[in-house]
Amino acid sequence: MKDIRRPEFMRAALTSRSHSAVLEMLIALLVFFVGDIIMGILQAPVMAVYLFRNQEYMRMVLSNSLEFDKIMNMVLDMPDWLMIVSLLAEAALVVVFILYCRLFEKRKPATLGFRKQKFAVEYLRGMILGAAAFVMVYGICVFTGSIEFHTVSPKGTTGLYIAGFLLGYLIQGMAEEVICRGYLLVSLSRRYSVMASIFFSAVFFSMLHGMNAGVGFLAFLNLTLFGIFMGLLFVRYENIWVVAAVHSIWNFLQGNVFGIQVSGSKIQPSLFTSDLIKGRELINGGSFGAEGGLAVTLVLLFAGAVLVWNMSKEGYFIQAEPVVNPYDKMVFRGYVNQDMPVAPGSSYVQKSPEAGYTKSHENMGVNPQETPWHPKEEPAEKNITGFDETYFKD
Repeated sequence: MKDIRRPEFMRAALTSRSHSAVLEMLIALLVFFVGDIIMGILQAPVMAVYLFRNQEYMRMVLSNSLEFDKIMNMVLDMPDWLMIVSLLAEAALVVVFILYCRLFEKRKPATLGFRKQKFAVEYLRGMILGAAAFVMVYGICVFTGSIEFHTVSPKGTTGLYIAGFLLGYLIQGMAEEVICRGYLLVSLSRRYSVMASIFFSAVFFSMLHGMNAGVGFLAFLNLTLFGIFMGLLFVRYENIWVVAAVHSIWNFLQGNVFGIQVSGSKIQPSLFTSDLIKGRELINGGSFGAEGGLAVTLVLLFAGAVLVWNMSKEGYFIQAEPVVNPYDKMVFRGYVNQDMPVAPGSSYVQKSPEAGYTKSHENMGVNPQETPWHPKEEPAEKNITGFDETYFKD
């Protein structure tokens, strides 16, 4: 069975014990919710300004009759400037996941793909790849008559808004890639093959968008394919910059250059306008955006095939090998050594903690330096010779 060669930064992430795929996803969700709370706190002042300037909201406040549905509609129908603030606030997610990895899993930022060497070149590479991919999608839609392109920009579009959305999507794309590729994919690779880790992280990525407006089966499939493609790209170029750039420029071109909804969000200020032809939703994606149509499916399958061919040519596919995580072995030996009962008359000698086996899952209150994610390393055995203090005793 074949697998993908494990990059060096993934090997460097073997600094803590692994978990099952379900538990890894639950941890990712928990850390995501913590980051989401911090995002909400950061946005609270500007959100308050927006709501208090809304006449309908103030009418409900003064009449002491707050209606949850109407408030949610106000939030979902937020103005463009507030949407930009929301995108910028996703920087909190990047910080939270980096801190979690550093403090709890003892992982350096490099294990999330933050490679210093030629990061600007890698980011530019990603922007070119992402732009080429989305232009292909748009070209298919125009060629099949499922989209009409107009050069006239909508009213209210200003350069300031376009620049704001560009900056916002640069941050938002990085945040989603740090969560799904830099954190989750690498964490999964501590127990599973690289191929399995790419698949699980892609499913998680599609699940994050499962509550978006207009999502359907084809949209879910395309989001999974997009996640697989990004996972392969992440492993091929061994850095987070290239995939973050692909993700960001894809969203920016779709929403703020061609004027198409981005994964179910509302239409944003754009340089051009695009009319989605009714009855052609199977190709153009309809209200969900391009990711809900067959045009994206075809481009992702083609791009994925080219990438797999390139990786095969470069020797990335190898014979599958078992994942060896020294910290998993350490914890397992601790369980066997200290928890297994010894039968009467058995020749098995149960070693003491001083022998180097530590019960890390019960030591958190005793040794704050050790956590279940980062068990304490075994101390080296002392080299005791025959000439010690007991040598001359009777």
